[in-house]
Amino acid sequence: MRAAIRPGFLGGNLPSLSTTQAKPIFTPSTNPNDVLVKVKSAAINPVDYKLPKFVAGPIFGLDFSGVVENVGESVTDFAIGDAVFGTTPTGSLADYTVVDTKRIAKFREEDWSFLEAAALPTAYVTSLQGLKVGKVSEGSSVLIIGASGGCGLAAVHLAKAMGADRIIAICSGKNAQLVTEAGATEVVYYNRNETLQAFFDENEGKIQCVYDAATGSGRGEEYTETSMSLLIPDSGEYVQLNGPTSVWLKGLMLKRLAQHQHLIITDMNTADLEEVLLSLKEINVKPLMNVMPFTEEGIKEGFDLLKSRRTKGKIVFDLS
Repeated sequence: MRAAIRPGFLGGNLPSLSTTQAKPIFTPSTNPNDVLVKVKSAAINPVDYKLPKFVAGPIFGLDFSGVVENVGESVTDFAIGDAVFGTTPTGSLADYTVVDTKRIAKFREEDWSFLEAAALPTAYVTSLQGLKVGKVSEGSSVLIIGASGGCGLAAVHLAKAMGADRIIAICSGKNAQLVTEAGATEVVYYNRNETLQAFFDENEGKIQCVYDAATGSGRGEEYTETSMSLLIPDSGEYVQLNGPTSVWLKGLMLKRLAQHQHLIITDMNTADLEEVLLSLKEINVKPLMNVMPFTEEGIKEGFDLLKSRRTKGKIVFDLS
């Protein structure tokens, strides 16, 4: 089968398209809680090129959509022929993948294309869980840092669906219209230092949730200290997707982040995938995508765009 693989021992971060990768072995008795999926579309995230082969496995990708071709003997909620989407730990940039049913959900092909469904799992479930940790609800104020990327736009969409009435987006000036159309009520340009500082000065103690998709993403961004000062006293929450090694150490191993500071590790599950679909349908929104062919050239272009950190929305490969 075709697969975008990590070559060599460590794998590096440059994918290579193989046409001779072995199809996953699947039998209902040895994979009782899994399904075999024919992948139709797959999306990529920064983690895909940051993790080495011995951690992430030989095949790139987490997010996918496709059609169930076989089911484990204990599976009752999915059937052959179902259109599904979610994440797979065995690599999504391949013609087939085997995945536990706890990590996927069904979708209606009348409502969503396979490309659209593949763009949703990591970005939107991460944002959903992050905004819930941030206690976002009807009438909330939300600041989204890095608002034009995949996770940022997802957070803008879902904050709108949750009823937030003040959604502030930090991004570049060229993406102001994009985030406004997505649901932002205010835009602050990160590359205008005086304007950015004025925003932070004027909004101390006024924000319920700061959703930070920029800090620690690769070019020295650091919004943690200034963001904490924006939180509504005693109830505001700062939610970050990344950070320096010290934050990962304190957050994951020591469990000693500052009060009201949270590092989000996505817990992919069926219920949240279904909630994402319902939330987006309520506000009549689809994910913004950059669709690439599943070819050697298309894979290179897609990963180059991802690494540029200038992507608007999600990068999705068409495997159909």
